[in-house]
Amino acid sequence: MALKYKELLQPIKVRNTIFKNRMISTASTPHFLQGVEPYPTEKIITHFANRAKSGAACVTINHFHGDHFPFPGKPIDNPPGHFNLFEIEDYTCQNYLCQLIDAIHFYGARATGYIMCENDWIFKDGKRPQPKPGEEPNLPPMPGFGPKEPECTENDFKRDAENDGPMAFNVDTMTREMMDNYIENVANEASTLARLGFDVISMHCCYRHSIQARLASPLTNHRTDEYGGSVENRNRFLIELYQAIRKAVGPNKVVECIYSVSEPEGGYTVEDTIAFAKMADGLIDILHLRSGEMDPQHPLGFTSTEEVPTPYLEEMGQVCKAIHAAGLNMYTVASAGFQNIPWANKAIAEGKADFIGLARAWINNPNYGQLVYEGREEDMVPCIRCNKCHVSNGKDMWRTVCSVNPILGLEDKIERMVKPAERSYKVAVIGGGIAGMEYAKVATERGHKVTIYEASDALGGALKHADYFSFKWPLKQFKNYMIDQMDRLGIDVRLNTKATPEMIKKEGYDVVAVAVGSKPSAPPLPGLDGENVHFASQVYGNLEDKLGDEIVLIGGGEIGVETALYLCELGKKVTVLEMLPELIADAPHAHYKNMVHNYWRNQPNFRFKCGVTVTSIDADGVNYTDHKGNPGKVNCDDVLLSIGLKPLSDEAFAFADAADRFVVLGDCDSVANVQKAMRTSYSLAVTL
Repeated sequence: MALKYKELLQPIKVRNTIFKNRMISTASTPHFLQGVEPYPTEKIITHFANRAKSGAACVTINHFHGDHFPFPGKPIDNPPGHFNLFEIEDYTCQNYLCQLIDAIHFYGARATGYIMCENDWIFKDGKRPQPKPGEEPNLPPMPGFGPKEPECTENDFKRDAENDGPMAFNVDTMTREMMDNYIENVANEASTLARLGFDVISMHCCYRHSIQARLASPLTNHRTDEYGGSVENRNRFLIELYQAIRKAVGPNKVVECIYSVSEPEGGYTVEDTIAFAKMADGLIDILHLRSGEMDPQHPLGFTSTEEVPTPYLEEMGQVCKAIHAAGLNMYTVASAGFQNIPWANKAIAEGKADFIGLARAWINNPNYGQLVYEGREEDMVPCIRCNKCHVSNGKDMWRTVCSVNPILGLEDKIERMVKPAERSYKVAVIGGGIAGMEYAKVATERGHKVTIYEASDALGGALKHADYFSFKWPLKQFKNYMIDQMDRLGIDVRLNTKATPEMIKKEGYDVVAVAVGSKPSAPPLPGLDGENVHFASQVYGNLEDKLGDEIVLIGGGEIGVETALYLCELGKKVTVLEMLPELIADAPHAHYKNMVHNYWRNQPNFRFKCGVTVTSIDADGVNYTDHKGNPGKVNCDDVLLSIGLKPLSDEAFAFADAADRFVVLGDCDSVANVQKAMRTSYSLAVTL
């Protein structure tokens, strides 16, 4: 059978190493996948072996330093277990790393050891000397975090990622001794990784986060000696590093460089990157291209489009074509947003990349490679680009989650948890939202006969709102995928049918699964019953033309802010009032928040006030007190509420006697998000 995506699946030889296809699993460990063990546990081994089993040509492993955090920053980013931090110098860790490498090799894939690089490597043996009494270490201290002042205007929040905390090492002050120590420590780690059996040795040289990346960038390198100024000088130290790596690992080992394709204004350009590639010919075999800053490397609906889901492909294509035109012995990896299978295949076919770097694709689709080999892109679960595989927020921040993959974090034991169905049941699902559809999908795949009852004229539930946002296209794709699966599986869907307990009981179902959702709610507030007051969820496709030009939206969580931005795009002027010190406190903070901030920062119709308590609503505006107790008012034409949701538990419980087995799914049990709806629906369906 001819392969549908033959370009993506074509083997390639780099030095003496053959890669079975062009799909690379990049450094992308779901956070909290394991605990604080300083070595890869069975969870880590199984997770990455599954990527190889699915079809990845190469699987990247990183975070080889257990004694300190690789990216110091806010405490919320670095609790124990956030990163898998390995003590690579410990023989126990080396033993388990060998088991991990062997598991990857078992499925015919290659293993990449990714050197993250530590600032402490400027010291002999990579150890920071203890300061004498009264002296400070020769590195910036950890940033301090006191009481948080509310972000009261859109201009109050500014984050400069490359100058945040100890990552901001001043490379202008590096001495020759520091450089020599750093080179020696990098070479030692490269040698260790090669000795353990990693097939590819890679090094982090992007985002201005490592010393070599900061030296390569005119934004952070202001030296006037042979390591500053021209492209050749700024990359001189990086070339010295790779000369040492090549000497340490030998002539046959594949060596990779993770490099930003270009930088923001004032930084290096695509032409500079091409010049660097020519300098590195013979030392670097694979030039892995990423974005110029860390956050956009994880594109959202705010930073990419449905038409162009990979925002940096054109620049990466320029570099790839220039490298081949120059006859260099080098290949490129393009990364950032390549979940779409036809799109990834097209990038290879058009010569814009030699490999495709995939991260979230392996997380939200454990069988991603299998789908590519079988040409089944219609069965690929769309990534909703929520970044919760990095870190979810609030009480869920300790859990490894993927919003659309319910078994993430369970790979090492899911086969023991799920048994084949012993008989086929007749199942009624009440409600055609995500929770109901996931339950119906899994139950049908297990051999049960399922009927969905949906009161409205379309499936999708709460996710129907995604059809209206320009930036919610990933969620819309996921919702449409779930609806398509109902058709592909032949599930009996009865739209415009409001089920009743009597109806279900009469049909003689064995199981009734209720997913009737929730409804918006708000605490008692003077003026809440005014004609100018509406719930935010009532807006989409209903109130847009009826609302005035000036709007106040009460509630600055993720849903409230997104609704406000949607209305701003329609030309409304919206002010969001939030009680907490910051907006979207419920959204994933790792990479996600900063990109949303950047989006609203460029939206002139969007305004907000944080740390305020709404006291009453009038016909002409909203009254509040700020965090210091001062009264204030925002005048407006209409008021929208995005404060809370109330589960329809009474409506759900009415079906308790409608069948022998009764389960409650999604929001009608407790207010949930996509991830919780998918996990609970999956887990309850596999128990049938």
